[in-house]
Amino acid sequence: MNTLDTVKHFLDNVFSGKMEDALSMVHRNAKIIPSRSEAGNRNPLYGSYEGPEGMRDMFTTFGELLEPENFDVEDSFFEGEHAAMYGKLIHRSRQTDKKFASDWALICRVKEEKIVFYHFYEDTAALEEAIN
Repeated sequence: MNTLDTVKHFLDNVFSGKMEDALSMVHRNAKIIPSRSEAGNRNPLYGSYEGPEGMRDMFTTFGELLEPENFDVEDSFFEGEHAAMYGKLIHRSRQTDKKFASDWALICRVKEEKIVFYHFYEDTAALEEAIN
């Protein structure tokens, strides 16, 4: 499986509710950044996580905050250990019921079919507005 296939398979597992299968694809020392690496009080997803348990915590927090409505992948590519995907998303805040729309990008690094780096980029100002 190439790098991009690994990332796609990981996301397929996440979106289909197979979290244990997804987490088995995360390296024990993986660095996970859901949007910003610095923690902040305006968004509980800000900060860095580590390994499969960190990935689980991040997706648990995501599920508490947001209801996904639309997640479109416009394109993806890879070279060696690095993979990138980008597209558009729409989520709804569970607390405020406001919708959050954004362009997004995901950058990953994969070694031996395990994700060792996961950084998701989105419009953090629009996300903060939706959840606060």
